[in-house]
Amino acid sequence: MKKSALILNVILSVAVVVLYVLYFTGRGTASPAAAPGGSDTLHRGGAGLNIVYVNIDTIMANYDMSVDLQARLQKKQQDSESKLNARGQKWQNKVNEFQNNLQRGLVTRSEAQKIQKELEQEQQQLLNMRNELANSLMEEQQVSTRKVMYSIIDYLNDFCREHNYQYVLGTTVGGVVLYGEKRLDVTQEVLAGLNERYKSVRDSLLKAQ
Repeated sequence: MKKSALILNVILSVAVVVLYVLYFTGRGTASPAAAPGGSDTLHRGGAGLNIVYVNIDTIMANYDMSVDLQARLQKKQQDSESKLNARGQKWQNKVNEFQNNLQRGLVTRSEAQKIQKELEQEQQQLLNMRNELANSLMEEQQVSTRKVMYSIIDYLNDFCREHNYQYVLGTTVGGVVLYGEKRLDVTQEVLAGLNERYKSVRDSLLKAQ
């Protein structure tokens, strides 16, 4: 369903902004961009303002929790589409049979009116079913995205305390952070920690879905 794919892109964009606001409330502090050999106010460890960043696109694409939940959602979407298509094909077969019988004069006018009304009602049921499935998938996508983002934020709380980082920026294509020195990129380090922590809760999380 193209609608749910579009919703997903919007949700992910909002999630990036949420992460950014939570961890970058600098209020006029220095930019994460710094030329080589420039100011030492941005660095990893030591004195000064400790700022690092992660690439949200990479995290979302490779964090096992995100991958698992997205795979489960795609499976449900495929099942829903199959169910809807099967019911839609049944309805179409009835329509074809009715039109064929009508052309051949095999139904009375009153019978034709009754059948047509039933087909219209069934068509409306199909439309309602399609909308309900789309809304259900959209809601589940929103919940899944929030679970992933809160999981990342919870991990970053511990990660920052352990490494004495004061801010973690979230970069993404077209996002507000357009450049960051490579030495400040902790994406792979955070990703490894997230996946390691997820191992302990993976089975229980997936069973609860």
